[in-house]
Amino acid sequence: MNNTIEKNYPFVSIIIPVRNVEKLIGQCLKSLEKLDYPKDRYEVIIADSESDDRTEAITRKYRAIFVSTPIRSICAGRNAGFEVAQGEIIAFSDVDCTMDKNWIRNSLKYFKDPAVGGVGGINLTPKEESPFARAVGFVFDQPIFCAGSIYGRVLKQIKVVKSIPGCNAIYRRKALEGVLPMPETLSEDYIMNQKVRQLGYKLLYTPDTIVWHYRRPLPWKFFKQMRHYAVCRLSIGKKDSKTINLVHIMVGFGLPIFAALSLFLIYLNPFWFLYFLLLITLFLTSYFLLAWLELKSIKAALFVPYAITILFLAWSLGFLKELFSPKKIA
Repeated sequence: MNNTIEKNYPFVSIIIPVRNVEKLIGQCLKSLEKLDYPKDRYEVIIADSESDDRTEAITRKYRAIFVSTPIRSICAGRNAGFEVAQGEIIAFSDVDCTMDKNWIRNSLKYFKDPAVGGVGGINLTPKEESPFARAVGFVFDQPIFCAGSIYGRVLKQIKVVKSIPGCNAIYRRKALEGVLPMPETLSEDYIMNQKVRQLGYKLLYTPDTIVWHYRRPLPWKFFKQMRHYAVCRLSIGKKDSKTINLVHIMVGFGLPIFAALSLFLIYLNPFWFLYFLLLITLFLTSYFLLAWLELKSIKAALFVPYAITILFLAWSLGFLKELFSPKKIA
């Protein structure tokens, strides 16, 4: 690589909020060391929220800056990392990700447009993941289940979007200077992205900026993740109705609607209720077959109906909890 060209590369700060991630942080930092980008033109900042395992000790073995914050939230970690960051480009990701070697390099061309405030692309499910995790990745990529989000989508075209996923988010520093620090109790990427757009910048989905994202490995962890997403989405939606859509609401009321409809059908004619269950079974079976064709794994495909059911239950329960017993989010 030409030294003159290297000097023209913008300095990039990569910020990763963490807590108690000794089992994950090594593979993440190894992937960042392999980035195809001049080593003296980027820094990695690990923003730790009071880990009590070997997270700090492992971080010290790599070319990374370690900062700490007493507040246990992703947003607090981003704030702490941004405070010490030197880059004119700021990249955020999660410790359960590994990055494509061209992750940073491929993002830079989009910032030639001064109107672009941030870019974020694909977060793929690693092939070595468990069958359940691969099923979750498949579900996230289906338009019917994403409710307009690009979080888990695998698209081929560049697209202007309202929000980019926090596991794969690269910003112009100037855009973030008008936004950060954010309230440290906040746990929703959408608000930060909304504020960037309110400054007049646009956000792009860019299919060549790629990370591999390890999914929740166990059903109960996936359940907690989706329930948390529902709580945050409704909490924010109460303040700004534009952040919540009809699908969020319909699935949110899904459990009481399902219960009421089931009782109504049983009252009218028990066979109608059986037909209703048959329709649901056919719907889930169709996605099992689609997953089998796409994933080439019957084990992963068998988990797809299970993952869809968990998503439905978790979202509805989280939505109803926030509706009747609100969580305070700044």
